[in-house]
Amino acid sequence: METRFQPALLQEVIDSFAEKTEREGDPTYFNEFHEMADPIYEKFGLDDREPEFKTLYQILFAKWGFADILRDGFKEFPDLEEKIGIVLVRGVLKEDQEGVDILRKWGAVEAKLARKFEEKGLRGVGIKLVPRRFYDPAINRYLRHELTHISDMLDPKYGYDPDTKVGLNPGEEHLILNRYRVLWSLHIDSRIAQSGKEPMFTREYRLREFRSWYRKIPATQVESVFEGLWGTDYFTHAELVEMAQDTGRVIERAVEVDDSEVPDVPTKPILMPGFPCPLCRFPTYSWVEDLDENLEPYVLDFIRENHPGWDTVYGACDRCVEVYKLRAAGVV
Repeated sequence: METRFQPALLQEVIDSFAEKTEREGDPTYFNEFHEMADPIYEKFGLDDREPEFKTLYQILFAKWGFADILRDGFKEFPDLEEKIGIVLVRGVLKEDQEGVDILRKWGAVEAKLARKFEEKGLRGVGIKLVPRRFYDPAINRYLRHELTHISDMLDPKYGYDPDTKVGLNPGEEHLILNRYRVLWSLHIDSRIAQSGKEPMFTREYRLREFRSWYRKIPATQVESVFEGLWGTDYFTHAELVEMAQDTGRVIERAVEVDDSEVPDVPTKPILMPGFPCPLCRFPTYSWVEDLDENLEPYVLDFIRENHPGWDTVYGACDRCVEVYKLRAAGVV
């Protein structure tokens, strides 16, 4: 399996880590970097420095152990290593932009590269990480969770289909897709926990997240329904889609549990950064909530006319809110 790191990511990781450790009182890495970088400034002209610094960052990235993090993550997935031909690792600015996916979905250049490996019966995988993730203590949990997503995608038993169509309108589609993400992540963390390893998030966190997207399940049943989901050994893509579409299918998974206090959880969907707006369907990091209070009734009615099935609890991005205010007022 071949692994390629974006040169800009290597630079960001090395620079930020050296500055961080120096700021915290350990100048070891900062000094080592400058011992190797300063001669480049002295010996090479401006036009000749770039390849020298590129090599420097590659050396330090490996020497300081950052390259091993990804390799160690894949060691937990020997079957996955046999299916993947290449992994491209790219840097992003925000945690909301992080993720792991099949490389073909990244763009034309990546898709062309992936096809070369697919001709050999292998797949290409893309990983997006913020630079500081490489020295975040949670990196192992994060990679374990995300690589399980990839493992499911490449498992014929799971039957992943990225082109699955859900919902009769944008509002319904938004709800179903977010429920699907919640159920899949819940299922992955439960399997990781059952294997004796540390999941990305705790059972309690996943319970709160689950409850926020299934508000119609009575509070007295939440624990038993969630326990049925958490304790299931394996779900397929089709089963998760079905449960995301039909709350009744989720309730069928309920099991008997010991009497316990029902956790205090949100009663409306969590509008996660990076989730798609139910109106424009573009990912957003600027949600507008409490729309019943923040928008006039005639604006809400106008939105509902254009998006049947939409509800104020689903929220909307700030751009859509401003656009629909103008449209409802007849300005545009």
